[in-house]
Amino acid sequence: MTMKVVNVRPVRGALIARAAGGGVALVRAHRYLEFVLAGAVLVGLAVLVFGTHVRHGGFYSDDWSTASDVTFRGYRGTVDHVLHDVVPGRPILAAVHPVTHYLFGLQAERHLAVGVSLAVLASLCFFVLLRSLRVERPHALGMAALSLVFPWAVALHLWTIATVNNLALITYFLGTTAALTAVGLERDRRGRALALHLAASLLYVVSVLTYQVAPAVILGSIALYRTRVSWSRASRRWLLDCAVVLPVTAASAAASSAVREVGSVSAMVTDLPRFVRDDLTLFAAMFLPSGVEAALPNLLVLFAATGVVALSLVRARRGEPAVRTWLVRGGAGAGAVALSHVMFLGSGLLPSYSGIDDRANTLAAFGFVVVAYSVLVLVCLLVAPTPRWIPVFIAAALVLVGVGWIGRVRDDIALLRTAVARQADEMALLEDVVGRPPPGSTLLVFGFPATTSPGIPIFYNAWDLEGALRLRWKDYSLAARPIFRKGVTCDAGSIRPVEFQPEFSVPYERAIFVDLATRIVRPVRSREACVAARPRFAPGPLVAGE
Repeated sequence: MTMKVVNVRPVRGALIARAAGGGVALVRAHRYLEFVLAGAVLVGLAVLVFGTHVRHGGFYSDDWSTASDVTFRGYRGTVDHVLHDVVPGRPILAAVHPVTHYLFGLQAERHLAVGVSLAVLASLCFFVLLRSLRVERPHALGMAALSLVFPWAVALHLWTIATVNNLALITYFLGTTAALTAVGLERDRRGRALALHLAASLLYVVSVLTYQVAPAVILGSIALYRTRVSWSRASRRWLLDCAVVLPVTAASAAASSAVREVGSVSAMVTDLPRFVRDDLTLFAAMFLPSGVEAALPNLLVLFAATGVVALSLVRARRGEPAVRTWLVRGGAGAGAVALSHVMFLGSGLLPSYSGIDDRANTLAAFGFVVVAYSVLVLVCLLVAPTPRWIPVFIAAALVLVGVGWIGRVRDDIALLRTAVARQADEMALLEDVVGRPPPGSTLLVFGFPATTSPGIPIFYNAWDLEGALRLRWKDYSLAARPIFRKGVTCDAGSIRPVEFQPEFSVPYERAIFVDLATRIVRPVRSREACVAARPRFAPGPLVAGE
């Protein structure tokens, strides 16, 4: 009887390989399910918080001019105008800027639904980045949820034109995730690593050419790469970032400077103390109820946070890894805030600005969220009586802070809804008082407020009232200027609204004064007529009710 010898090694190897393949598939399925569940949570939160705004919100500021341009110039004409006269150096933003207006016309609710969807996607990509940085699932989801309702960056969620800037955030988060994955791959997977490096670089370029908000943060990503690989390998990836991002950013900023204020080095240095002050004030406000703005509560919060950090440092030195981890994460968030604000130094925008003017916090919002969440976790680690109570304390703190932030967002939504109603009132008054203006006229509109609250415009700029007026009377030859606060000056050849730049001056042959408070209408055809009329036409207030 002959014995049959079986070679078990190949069989065992095949079984191990098959098991490993099944494990990888299981991990991938698990990650996909995690991604879907996180998306479902964020969508539900968005519907809860922003649903009212989607149904009852409207157009603000640049929305009106873009709607008018698309109506009269078409999509291509609007892209050309935006690229050359509004945001040169940002070709991707110029291309997507008028898309929703081309698709949906004046149906504001559809524009706003797309904007909120982009905000949800940005927070979801933030979640993906946090998970790639090995942040635990519940904490990553908590921070993603807070980023969606961060009340000091409402333009990203509530203003149609600004919601497009979420594309810059989405591509930045995905680019950094791809770069982190690429640097962590083993040497035998060079093909995939190269593809991911190229994808990350492309995504960084798209981010910069959409909105110049992430370049400094991208160049700070070497600290993130170091969490995966040695300094030498991280440095090689960083040099690639520099080679890609710096030339693109410089070219984009140079093109933008033709029509937009790009901060000089001296202006950036001058702005730095104001940014630091605003960042500290905003950090304190994150833990205070809405309406509490006095200096003393802010100082108390900052003092308490300093105490938490000091105690945490002591505990970390005693060998508590969880405390050390959250100290590092909080420091990384603070660094992200600082780098996010670099591109806004000298721009004329500050972190403390409210309403649709809070664009300095476009990317910094996510860093602020990491800092705030880290402080909350550190507090819970310090005060929880036993480890099993820590998740309960963190969940309670998250809900408490989140509810406060949602309340602030809803306050802004109410102000924006009021602004929509005041816009309708102003346009109805204009139609009633003026009738149909002669073609080519420029209405200088007195006696009506410009905003419902700082940063919440009714008609605050030349282009928003002008766009709304053109759409109302279906006449692109018409122009308008809202006259508020400082009124007008009567120059030799034109009338200059003091609140605007000289290029918004109005030739006398086009000018019509309209006072909505007194219902007086008067064509102004000379400097003498302007001087005589000016005392009877009172500028509207900057803020309604002033």
